[in-house]
Amino acid sequence: MNISRATLQRRRFLQSGSVLGFGALSALCAGRKLLHLPRHLAATKRQGLVTLAPPNPTPNPTQNLAYQQEPPSFPDAPLETEPNPPTGRPLELEESFRDFLLSLGLRHLSAEEIIDPHRGVMDGVENTLPPVKLWEKLSPTLKVADELRERLQTPLCRITSGYRSPSYNAKVPGAVKGSYHTRNQALDLVYFCSPKKAFDTALQLRREGFFRGGIGLYPTFIHLDTRGYAATWRRV
Repeated sequence: MNISRATLQRRRFLQSGSVLGFGALSALCAGRKLLHLPRHLAATKRQGLVTLAPPNPTPNPTQNLAYQQEPPSFPDAPLETEPNPPTGRPLELEESFRDFLLSLGLRHLSAEEIIDPHRGVMDGVENTLPPVKLWEKLSPTLKVADELRERLQTPLCRITSGYRSPSYNAKVPGAVKGSYHTRNQALDLVYFCSPKKAFDTALQLRREGFFRGGIGLYPTFIHLDTRGYAATWRRV
């Protein structure tokens, strides 16, 4: 059967057109499928909230326990002594007292650490810096605390109590009248170690003749004073 050249060209044109038409139809169908979301996503599509990525799975509380543990807390203020003092309360003669403290040449205790406990307020009674005539009485106790910090090789967390005016001392739970805090010879100290370790190290310092005074052990702090004779107590 003889087929003319023109007829063959027409057949080839129609075949190619069919292929192109089928491809266009397939693309159109695929597009319609993309535009028609599943029923459970229809509401969120109308609100513009559809996300292509699936939501993160709910974490298993039994996994990654190391990341769920709270960081270790620092020692808090013990009940037997003063709470954290309000920051920024100005004190009379503060600059002069700071200069005096700097003149002592302490290696580890900063002037601010020593001054801050005097900003305390309890039951409306404000503490004060010690009278000028008592400033020198604190020097021996500060030097003991500084040496204790050196021996422990552990930073001081804070001084919870230094000098207390008599009226302020009367408001402190557990304080006794005539406390060595009112004589500016005592410090209550919290180190970044167990109070027992600080207590034992202070006892060793006293045995070596570094000072003569009182050492008290409490649940969260130790007491130091330089009263001139040895006194030891444990309130734990």
